[in-house]
Amino acid sequence: MNILFLMKNYDVGGVEIVTNTLGTEFVKRGHKVYIASFMQPSPIMLKRTSSSIRYYQLDGYNNSKTNVNLLHDIIQSQNIDIVINQWGLPFIPIAVLRKVRKRVKLKKVISVHHNDPSTNGKLKRIEELLTNERSKIKKFVLKFKWILFRLITGLSMRYVYENSDYYMLLSSSFIRTFKHFVGINKSNRLLVQTNPVTIDVSDFSFNVEEKQKEIIYVGRIDHNQKRVCRVVETWALLEKKCPNWRLTIIGDGNEKADLQKLAHNLGIERIAFEGFQAPKCYYERASILMLTSEYEGFGLVIVEAMSFGVIPVVYGSYSAVYDIISDGSDGLILPYDKRGFKAEAMAEKLLKLMRDDGYRISIAQKAVETSKKYSIESIADAWEDLFSKL
Repeated sequence: MNILFLMKNYDVGGVEIVTNTLGTEFVKRGHKVYIASFMQPSPIMLKRTSSSIRYYQLDGYNNSKTNVNLLHDIIQSQNIDIVINQWGLPFIPIAVLRKVRKRVKLKKVISVHHNDPSTNGKLKRIEELLTNERSKIKKFVLKFKWILFRLITGLSMRYVYENSDYYMLLSSSFIRTFKHFVGINKSNRLLVQTNPVTIDVSDFSFNVEEKQKEIIYVGRIDHNQKRVCRVVETWALLEKKCPNWRLTIIGDGNEKADLQKLAHNLGIERIAFEGFQAPKCYYERASILMLTSEYEGFGLVIVEAMSFGVIPVVYGSYSAVYDIISDGSDGLILPYDKRGFKAEAMAEKLLKLMRDDGYRISIAQKAVETSKKYSIESIADAWEDLFSKL
């Protein structure tokens, strides 16, 4: 099978890393894999990409004749059978593909939505502004903007759905919300497939003695989605109570300086900002992962952490987390609160875990077992099954 992954960006991010992991595994299984992105790629990501995967760059993020011709030439010259569109929300990739399909034979197009289909960054920004706004006029304007963005997003996703042979979600719990959000009754084109663990764990063996009393956050530092400030605020309630523990932030973003300032203002001492790093060595030594996002699609860091015996303690702001974690068994979930995140409640959950070594070890061992469902081999098998049916 000749497979083309179509990307909006090819930067250092979760979608791109998943793409490279899947593509590398597909090549091992005898497929030919190609990647094309509309935007200029990150040199770091290109360096990480397997030499067996050929990369193409299109001419900017637009529905232009140039992009149609470039994509047509790639599909025709490489005899592409399947295009996996890794951006199931914006309409431009599918609009370009739609024109290409009129000129060249292509078996199937699969579009994948890598986030919760019922929300996005723009909607969350408006919701936060609404929460803090007191002026009735400004609230009215914000509500109108929310409705408008909600309508545009739904129409865009519907266009992608209707012009793809299949539309893939990361959790079965997203099916109902997707149908409601885009306004469809039938879901015959919907598929559900989770993402794989993207870090090699073949050489890891869980050893209690090697685990340190460390909580980690791994991911992008931004407020709109990740809300890393919540991690810091929770840690401020725990630091003095647990003098043998520390917090490490692995990741980067435009709001890193603000987060460091927050930690300083809260008087936090045992916190380290590591910047962007390969997370494997942190997973190997840490005991707990804290994730307090306002929304997510799948939360890849959760299963990656679990595969190294790092217990995920997660804010239940999205339904897919309940597919991954059994609360109290292989991780802990703080239920979503419409009134807002409560750092005190998160700290209470963490405190029990931090103070009870036996409880912590038991959950860590179960987390490792659960993570095996998300191995690259298991997920690639599921994709192979899909390919055989196309």
